[in-house]
Amino acid sequence: IDTQRTRVEELRREVRQLITSTTEQVAQLELLNSLKRLGVAYHFESEVRRSEDAICMSTRGFEDLYSSSLRFRILRQHGYNVSA
Repeated sequence: IDTQRTRVEELRREVRQLITSTTEQVAQLELLNSLKRLGVAYHFESEVRRSEDAICMSTRGFEDLYSSSLRFRILRQHGYNVSA
């Protein structure tokens, strides 16, 4: 059981580092989307919130329909005021 807990903590650290080190916004949105769909985003609430804040402030890099719609859906689901 201790080895499993240690492994869980290692994986949490890796995911936290992945969230904070991802610089491309579309890749960051895809990562946040995956974490939420897997049901593990609650483990990383502060990191997810910081990423969403940064994405909300930025308007660059969302020129295509896929990235714009992904940005819109994720931000609207979490209470951000994003216009269509």
